[in-house]
Amino acid sequence: MSVKRLCIISMMLAIAIVLNIIESFIPMIVPGVKLGLANIIILIMLYEFRSIEAFLVDVLRILLAGLLRGSFLTPTFLMSLSGGMISFGIMFIFSKIKVFSVIGVSVLGAISHAAGQIFAAILILSTKAVLYYLPFIGLLSLLTGIFSGILTRIYLKRSITAHFLNDSRINS
Repeated sequence: MSVKRLCIISMMLAIAIVLNIIESFIPMIVPGVKLGLANIIILIMLYEFRSIEAFLVDVLRILLAGLLRGSFLTPTFLMSLSGGMISFGIMFIFSKIKVFSVIGVSVLGAISHAAGQIFAAILILSTKAVLYYLPFIGLLSLLTGIFSGILTRIYLKRSITAHFLNDSRINS
């Protein structure tokens, strides 16, 4: 891996962490729901980088944001990790089979993230009562997924990252 590539991946990780922390200060209608701004970085990486690099940035973002916020290994962290890993898996699959646009992949990622969090909450709290929360969080996930997908599409059309590497795609 070239130093240039490693620096860009490191910057993407830093941006994802900063976005993750910033969005925790943005009030939302439903408690625990966030805009998913860091997901924009993961989507960009899925489309312009190697899949393993995107996965590592996603995992490191969750771990480092948890450490920075002091929530590492708490129920909140475990829910975030669960949602993030399920979301990544879904987005990875659908970004590769090209059934949906980047907006569709973003929506699938946002909804699967919410479902992963609910699944983790069921395990942590030992109750299925949190399933009543799913319609609210699902609807907001649909909206935030569309928002993130639109921003990602705008970025990908400009392919700024590929320009920095003097490459048509970083995925080489």
